[in-house]
Amino acid sequence: MIKLIVLLVILFFALLFGHTLIGQEGMVIIALPETVIELSIISAAIIIFFSLMGFLILVWLVKRLVRMMSGSRNWFGSYSRRQQNRAFHRGLHAYLIGDFTAAQPLLQKSFGGEFSGTNYMLAADIDARIHQGKNVDGLLAQAQLDADATGCAILKQAQLALMDNQASKALEVLTELPEKEKKHPIAIQLKLQALAKLNRWPEVKNLISEHKRVIAKDYLSWAQRATHGEFAAIVSKHGANALKEKWQNLSRSARKDVANQVCYVQLLLDQGLASDAEEILVEFAKKQEHDAYWGLFKQLDHASPVKAIRFIEHKIKQQPENAVLYSVLAHLAYNSKDNSLAQRAINKAIELERNQQDLLLLAAILEQQQAYEKANELYKSLLD
Repeated sequence: MIKLIVLLVILFFALLFGHTLIGQEGMVIIALPETVIELSIISAAIIIFFSLMGFLILVWLVKRLVRMMSGSRNWFGSYSRRQQNRAFHRGLHAYLIGDFTAAQPLLQKSFGGEFSGTNYMLAADIDARIHQGKNVDGLLAQAQLDADATGCAILKQAQLALMDNQASKALEVLTELPEKEKKHPIAIQLKLQALAKLNRWPEVKNLISEHKRVIAKDYLSWAQRATHGEFAAIVSKHGANALKEKWQNLSRSARKDVANQVCYVQLLLDQGLASDAEEILVEFAKKQEHDAYWGLFKQLDHASPVKAIRFIEHKIKQQPENAVLYSVLAHLAYNSKDNSLAQRAINKAIELERNQQDLLLLAAILEQQQAYEKANELYKSLLD
């Protein structure tokens, strides 16, 4: 539309003032070192016009040649662009419904078009799905040539590398991100996943500490994973005593961190040190309330968890309508073979709030009491 308006304006002025050039006797003289060229105004205007047209045609041909050599399908101007747009959108539709085999050739027809690298990224994703990623790097490198797609293409490359269990490659790719985009939540998550796969837990802890606000709700789970990984490495190499020593040498703030506490107690439980875990867990839970503790209490499995049972019974007096506390008490009693207390507690928990875990525990208690018919009814209700 803009080109048409410019052309009409030029035509208007040509019609309005062009006739004034006719009959003009003025001359245009071009003086060269050994030659002098004399032209009439009309001749000079015609030469300039055709020279300009020739230049534009030459530029057009060079662009088409370059695009043809680079694999572009946009050889014939607007017609090719329409074909590319049609192919891109049809390919996108096929991709969205999961028809990757049909989407791939359609997206290839859009290569060279102006789609901000999206067509190359979609093609790379398809290649990773159906061709084991043989052409992924080349396609994403092509996408990165568009400034608007650089960051997204790098993130996609890192994602695909992680899917292919190439954590080191993913980290290397992420270093190529522009500085501003390195703080993007997706970039942080991908880097955390890569570091975790490589068991580089100290670096994971530093990263989540630096970007606590960015990862927000995932902070606790990542902190637990990092601490668990670090502590597990100590246990596997040096045993539970080394883990206890490591815990005592942590800073006060680190020992108050719930994620660290949960991982520490879990590893003690995994090592079969239920008595030690009970004492430490009760101390943690007395100082601060957190839902993460209840799952640990349920895992305590030794003959006489007196401290844990007393603590939970005390909490029940304070919160008599809290179904979770009754559930925790039932699991503690069941693990210590006190089926009478376990049944009373689990019935109260189910009365307040039914959930699958508690119903399974009740069924197990009924089985031990040889009430098989009632237990089977519970199992059937869970299946339904």
